[in-house]
Parts: sequence; C-alpha cells; structure tokens
Amino acid sequence: MPVRRIVGVLALVSTLAFGWLPASSAQAETNTFADAAFAARWERVDRPVAAGVVQRSWIWGPTPLTGGLTERYQESPDRTRLVQYFDKGRMELTHPEGDPSAEWFVTGGLLTRELVSGRIQIGDQLFLDAGRGASVPVAGDPDNPFPTYADLAWVVDRSQPDRTGQAATAVLSPEGWSERPDATEDPDVEFVRYITYTGPVGEPVGYNIPRAFWTFMTQPGLIWQGDHVVEADPVFDWLFVLGYPIADPFWVQVRVRGQPTWVLVQPFERRILTYTPSNPPGWRVEMGNIGQHYLRWRYAQTPPLSVDGDSAVYGLAPGTRSVYSSSSRLDETWQVSGPSTSFIAGSQLIVREELRGSSRWYTYWAVTEQGLALAGWERFTRAGTFIETVVFWPALAILAPDRLHEGQSWESTATYLSTRVGAHTITLRVSVDEQALVGTPYGVVPAWRLTFETSDPPTLVLSYLDSTLWFSPNLGIVQWTTDRYAAQLREFTLPS
Repeated sequence: MPVRRIVGVLALVSTLAFGWLPASSAQAETNTFADAAFAARWERVDRPVAAGVVQRSWIWGPTPLTGGLTERYQESPDRTRLVQYFDKGRMELTHPEGDPSAEWFVTGGLLTRELVSGRIQIGDQLFLDAGRGASVPVAGDPDNPFPTYADLAWVVDRSQPDRTGQAATAVLSPEGWSERPDATEDPDVEFVRYITYTGPVGEPVGYNIPRAFWTFMTQPGLIWQGDHVVEADPVFDWLFVLGYPIADPFWVQVRVRGQPTWVLVQPFERRILTYTPSNPPGWRVEMGNIGQHYLRWRYAQTPPLSVDGDSAVYGLAPGTRSVYSSSSRLDETWQVSGPSTSFIAGSQLIVREELRGSSRWYTYWAVTEQGLALAGWERFTRAGTFIETVVFWPALAILAPDRLHEGQSWESTATYLSTRVGAHTITLRVSVDEQALVGTPYGVVPAWRLTFETSDPPTLVLSYLDSTLWFSPNLGIVQWTTDRYAAQLREFTLPS
C-alpha cells in the first residue's frame, strides 16, 4: 500500500516535541515514512491502534517523530544508514541490500544500552564515548529528576536469581534500594517467567519478568495485514522489539502529569517497559518514550544546521582546492566538498578532505550566518583504513567575521567524543592579534593573525587548533605554525 495512503488513514496526529528537528520534518504536522519497510513495520502493530480498532498502547507511536535521517554506521554502504525515530524507538536500515522480507531487515537500535552507558554505537564494534549515561528521565514527566538513564548504570547487567512466584517489590530511589511490601497485593507484579541468555561479556545471566509485562509481551490481538485487520498470536516478537531484559523490574515514584505516581519499570536492551496500575485498562503497560529520549540526548547539543552563511569567505566553497608547502617537505592538499548530511544527522556540513603525511582527514564544518564552527572529523590512513571519529558536543566556534578586530578573543567549550579516547571537556580559545600582509609561496596577501589554543594535548587535536595562523578572507588559512610544524599556502583553486 502506498505510504501516502498509510499516513492518510491515521486518526491521530502527534505534535512534535522537538523544535530543533530538521526543517524537512519539523515543518510537517505528520512525518511520512522514510522507507516502505518502515511503514510496513509500523502498520502491522500500530495502524489498528491509530484507527481506533483496538485499545492497547503503542509499540512505535502514532506517527514517525522525525523524517528519514542518515547516521554514521561503519558496516553500512558508504558508512551511513537510514534511520527514523518514533516516540517508542528507532527503526534502522543498516543493510539495504538485504532481503526486505527478512525478519531483521529493519532493526531497532540498542537504545537503552546506549542511553545508560553513554556509548553511541556507530558500527558493529565501534562506539563514540560520551563519558556517562544520559541525564534524561526514564519515566513520567520530562522534568522528573530521578531516575535518569545515567542512574541505571549500576542497576543493569547484574544477573538475578530465579524468583518465579515472588512479587516485584524492589523500590529504586536516589537513596538506593528499599522495598514496597504492599505491591504483593497486585497479582500483575508476580514473577511468571525467568529469561536466561548469554550476557554482554559471555557469561550466563538471568532476569525475572512479572505477569503484567509477560502478558503484554506475548499478547494476541489484531494486526494490520494486507488491507484489513486479522488476529495474530502474538501481536509482535518481543525479542525483536524489546531485546533481552537487562535488569529485574523496580518501582519508582515519579510525577505523571504533575502527580506523584508509582510506576514499575523494567529496562530491556532496546526499550523500557512501564506498568502504571492507576492507568486505564489497555494502557497500564506501555513502552517508554525511548525514541524521544534518545533523540533529545544525542542531538540536543548538535541541532541540525543548514549552510546559510558564506562558505567562500572561509575558503570552504565546495570544489575549492588548496595546496600547502610544509616544513616536513611533504605538501598538504585540502579539497572541499559537500554538504554532508550524515556526520551529524540532519545537518548540512561542509566537508574538507585534508591529505597530510600518511593520514587522510575529513573535517566537518558548520557554516552559518553566525560564523564557522567545527563539528568534528574522521581520520583514515591514506590507503583508506579507518583510524578515528571525533565529534564535538556542541560544535567548536572557530571564527566569526564580525569578531575580526584586533584584541578580540573568545572561548568555545564542548565535550570531545571519540572512538579512541574517553569523553572529556575541551576548550578552544581564539585571539585576534593583528592584521598584516603575509608573504606565502602563493603570494603576498592581507591576513589576520590568530592565536588558537586548546586545553587538549596537541596529539589529540588538529595541528591548526593549537597554533598561530593567518586567515585571509576568501582564501581561508594561508599559513600556520606550531612548535614543530609550519605550512604555507602554495596553490589555491576556486571551483569551476
């Protein structure tokens, strides 16, 4: 069925919670599905809910939360994969060359694990380390102070004994663990299943599932198939949707619509399940809004940007080529392309390929009316072997034309995320020293002398982020020097 028709039958329209989403999606009341396979996944379980045919909670949500986005993933074609966020999760198309009819052609990310650990997965075995888990509340109102995903770091991946027949009475609070004896009066919190599997480091682990969650996970009901609803048993494959449990359930008291409410929470690899006894039937067990939560955490500090400034003034017009003579006797060549929309999903970033020594760097630049900012880089050997990805939360402010005045200075602070080293705070200080004529092999050009200093060791940053450099409008960097290195512009070619 055409995607347009699928979206057209929706009875509910979700209001986007994030004004900073890409313009292509944020401007639309209802986002269309990014791929027919995504539409089919949603349609099977949530179309009957949207049409009012059944009364049960959402598996994905009433509509897509975003349009289609491309995110970095090392094993996907061109190292990018198509994703789409929903209130309750994320759909991914990691291997589009696969069989669309296969069960795992569309996958859902291990969002709980990423939010709890702070490790953003960008490859099968490749992660950007954010240093700690997300300070985003797991359940209830969005301003609840506890528990956040970061608070669960010491709760998950601690195998539990089989407690089948007992009740879920554990309470998690900022002070630690306690018990809620009155919970034993609720038959839906009795443990009825014990799930075992091989844990993340190869050891056997096991966790208990209460009746409320197991009933929800294995429920029969109506699904959409072809052009009508049919009975299915179960409605969904719980392992595909949720992943394995990674902790026993626990009670928390959180605000729900401003009122203190007891909620039973159980984290799974991909989702969070909640049981709220005070909710109406059909909505007592719900998927947590982990798609919203993950989107907020990963992109709140890197809101999507379009190229709306003059990239040429920084020597970054796509097609520009610069060659530098260097003290190492090896030329450096910089080639500008772009924009790219996959390094930071939704952002249009100018890409500069920098060939230096034995390395090939791809640096990603945000060019806006406010100036130039560095979003991060990827580093490879010249032969193309991957070395490292670095992302700045938020992008480091490099230069703004209205600040080019002698004596001006500014600082920019960001979290340095890397696939090689732990996350840490980095501060870049830029000082405008003077304007002068600078002689280079390219010629004598007027330029501003700038001093760049970072709080990081030089081995972790680009050489020109810890240097004295000369910037010439419409040429970009024409010269820079460090304690160990110097380079001067020799050739500059504008795009044809």
